[in-house]
Order: sequence, then structure tokens, then C-alpha cells
Amino acid sequence: MAVHPPRRRQLLPPSSQEQARYAEEVEAWRAERAHREAKLRPARLAAVRTGPSLRDLGAAADCGCSCHPRAADVDLHEGGPSCPCQKTPEERQQAWKELFEELEAMEPDPGIESGAAELAQRAKVLGVSAQWRLTAAPFVVTGHVDGRGFYLRERHGHYRVTVAPDEDAAADPWELPAERPTVDIAEGEEDDLTDVDGSFDPAQALTVAVDAVRAFLARRECAHDQPRDEKHLFCSLCGVRLAEADRWTP
Repeated sequence: MAVHPPRRRQLLPPSSQEQARYAEEVEAWRAERAHREAKLRPARLAAVRTGPSLRDLGAAADCGCSCHPRAADVDLHEGGPSCPCQKTPEERQQAWKELFEELEAMEPDPGIESGAAELAQRAKVLGVSAQWRLTAAPFVVTGHVDGRGFYLRERHGHYRVTVAPDEDAAADPWELPAERPTVDIAEGEEDDLTDVDGSFDPAQALTVAVDAVRAFLARRECAHDQPRDEKHLFCSLCGVRLAEADRWTP
């Protein structure tokens, strides 16, 4: 894990000129797409007529689903008749309701339950609060370390640790809007987050995050009261490179 000087993370809204340019580009793209779709629609309508009997040929011609004959996949949605575009709004609403009921009835993943229990136990040992926020990619754990809100996010083998800003230290940075500032304090590769057998370990991920936050807080409070010359490159108390000490000042 690399604990680096704090880096501000904040979405800067585009200027009015940039917004106007983006709007023009989007409108041009939409017009070009509509023109292209209009030219292709007769061929698509002819193609869907060669397939199974459908309730709404026009909807099928406009639908992007690969179940319709213009694509090779004729097994999806029974070749077209059961595609959502052929359902009424009431039928689509009922289908979503049934899907959600099926998802709610699914048994929880034992691995996730075990990992969450281990994470909770590790949080207790470390004296912090923590919560496993997402059970699918990306992996995210959030919580509070000594009054500072934090999150660790891992995706594609890389992770970063981010904390709430000084002006709102107790906030949950994972929940803050993108235009609100947060602070990146550490990053690394997934090997830091694995168990002894090489498998991903949520409890180890929490330990890494807590270590990073506490190192960050300690270095913010350290006076680095040492000579700053070529013989003294690092602070003997907190390990910060003395040439970068000013970047850790609150």
C-alpha cells in the first residue's frame, strides 16, 4: 500500500461554454442517429416479418433486443414473441414485480455472510465502525476511524482509500455528491487485500483501510520538527518525506 500526501477529489462542473458545446454535440449525435435509424427501419420491419408472429411489428423493428430476426440469436425471448417490447405496460410491470420477488427469495451467498461477519469482528477489534456496502463489483467498505469517515474501493485489482474532508470529517465520503470534495490518501494492488491462501479477504481490506486512515491522521498532526537538510530525508516520528511535509498540513 502506498500512503501518499492527500489528493483532493472533486467534480468540477463544466463552464457555461462547455455545457453549450456538449449540448450541441449531443443534439448532433441524436440527429445523426435518428437519420440512420430512419433509413434502416424499412429493412428491419421487413426482417421482423420473417420471424414468429408478433403483436407489434413496429415495436419489434424499433427494439434493440437481439431476439428479433435481424440478429442471429433466435433462442432469446422465444425468437421475439416474449420480448419486453411485445408486452403491454401492465405486463412489463408485472414481470418486474415477479423478478424482484424471485431475487428477494434467493438464499444469501454463504461467502458474503461469512465475510461480513469477519469484517464486523475485525472492526470491533480495531475499534472502528465499518460496513460492507456492495456485494458485487466494485468491493466497497465504508466506516469511521477515530471520527473520520472513510471508504475503500477495489476494482480490477486496484484499490484506493478515501476520507471525508476536514470541514465535514464525520461524513460518509461514499455518500457525498461528486461535486463535494473528498480526499484520496492511499492506493495499492489487490495483493494487499488477500488472505494467507491468496483469496480476497474483506477483513484484511478493512485493516488496510484503517491503517491508512490512522497513518493519514497521525501525519496530519505530526510537527515534523526536525532539520530539513540533505541528511534528514524523512520524519523519524511519522515517516513523511520532509520535502513533502507541508502537503500534510491541515
